[in-house]
Amino acid sequence: MSDEWPDGVAAKNAAKPDAAASAAPAAAWPAAKPAPESALRPAGTTTRAAPAAEEPSAQPAWYHDRRVAVGGGAVLAVLLLAILGGPRLAGLFTLPECNDEGPRKALAAYFAQNNVKLTRLGDVKALSSTRSERTCSVRADAQGRVIYLDYRIGWSGWDESVTITRSETESRIEQELMDDVRTAAKDFLELAKDSTISGKPPRYTEPTIATLLDRIFDLSEIEGATLAAADIARANDWFAAGDRVGTVYILAGTGVGDINRLPNDPNVQRRTHRNVSEFATEFARYLDFQVKLAGMMMDAELKRTAKAGPDMERPEVMREIADVRITLAETLTGDLTTLAYDGLPDEWRRARLATMMRVVPKAATFLTPDQARAVRDRALTVMTFVRDKSVQDQVKALADAFAAK
Repeated sequence: MSDEWPDGVAAKNAAKPDAAASAAPAAAWPAAKPAPESALRPAGTTTRAAPAAEEPSAQPAWYHDRRVAVGGGAVLAVLLLAILGGPRLAGLFTLPECNDEGPRKALAAYFAQNNVKLTRLGDVKALSSTRSERTCSVRADAQGRVIYLDYRIGWSGWDESVTITRSETESRIEQELMDDVRTAAKDFLELAKDSTISGKPPRYTEPTIATLLDRIFDLSEIEGATLAAADIARANDWFAAGDRVGTVYILAGTGVGDINRLPNDPNVQRRTHRNVSEFATEFARYLDFQVKLAGMMMDAELKRTAKAGPDMERPEVMREIADVRITLAETLTGDLTTLAYDGLPDEWRRARLATMMRVVPKAATFLTPDQARAVRDRALTVMTFVRDKSVQDQVKALADAFAAK
C-alpha cells in the first residue's frame, strides 16, 4: 500500500487581499495646513510659494478579508486534527499485529469454511514486517489434527486482507482416543480369555465384538496426514494393543496364551495356519492395521529426518527410529508369510498385498539394507507357495522394490 494521501485532500491557499481594499481612501485623512509664510522664509530671501503638502502613506484597514478568516480557520482545524486525531488516523493506515482481533477472526472464518472445528489457536509468531505487509505463523489444534499455517497481512484497497500462504497438517493421537483403544482392547481380551482352550474367539459378526474391533483397528481418525513425530510413542502403544487382540486369533485352540511361548510343534503350527484361514475376516483387519500404522510411524520418522533438526542426534530419537524400522520390517515379513497358508482365497491375498504395496516404496529407502534384504527374500520364498499368477506377479513386484537395497 502507498502511504500517499489521496488527491484533493490538501488545503487550498487562502486568497490574498486586494491592494485597493487594503488601503484607506485619501479623503479619510485631513490635508496638512501650510505653515505661515514668515516662518518659512528666512530674512533676505525672495518670497515663493510653499510646496504642496504630501499625502500621507496608506494605512492598513482595521478589518481582515473574509477569505483570510475562513482560510485561517481551516488551517487551525487541520492543526487541531493533527494534534488530537493524529494517532487515530495513523492507526487507520497501520497493519494489525499477527495476533490482533482482525487476523484471528479471518483465520477462524478460514477454518469454519473448511469444516475444521478448532480446539485451540495459538503459538502466533511474526515472521517479517514492513509498512505494507506482515507475515506470520500460527498453530491450530483440532480433533486429531495439528495445522501449521503461514499467512500474510496486507492491504486490499482500503481494507486489511489476510492470505494463507502455507498450510501443513499433522495427525495427532489424542489421549482420549488412546484411552478408548485401551478400554476396547481390555474388554475384548476379557471376552476372549477362554479361546485358547475352546478355539472359539469372539467373532466380528457379533455386534458388540464388531464395535470393539472397529475401535481397535480403525485408523481413519489419523489417516490423511503425516503423524506428528511427538505421537510416535502413542502409535507404538496403539500397535501393541492391536497386536494383543490379533494374537487371540492366532492362538485360538492351541492351549498357549503367550505367542512367545508357542512351541515348535507341527500340530500347533498347523493349528495356527488353519486359524488364519478360519478367521480370515478378523485376520484381514488385524494385518491391514499393522501395515498401515507401521507405515504411519515410518512417514513421521522420514519427515523428521528430512527436517534434520537438532533432536536427530539425541539417543532416544535414534532408538525410536530404530524401533520403527524393526516394527515395519517384522510386519512386512510376517504378513507375507500368511499369504502362503492354505485355505485363503486369492482375492484375500491380493487385498493384503495391495495394502502392503502402499508403504513399500518408502519402506525400501527407510529400512536398513539387511532389513530390506530380509523382506525381499521372504517375498521370493512366498512366491513359490502361491499358485495364482496375479498374486505371484504382485509378490514379485514387492520383492523387486527392495532389490536396489
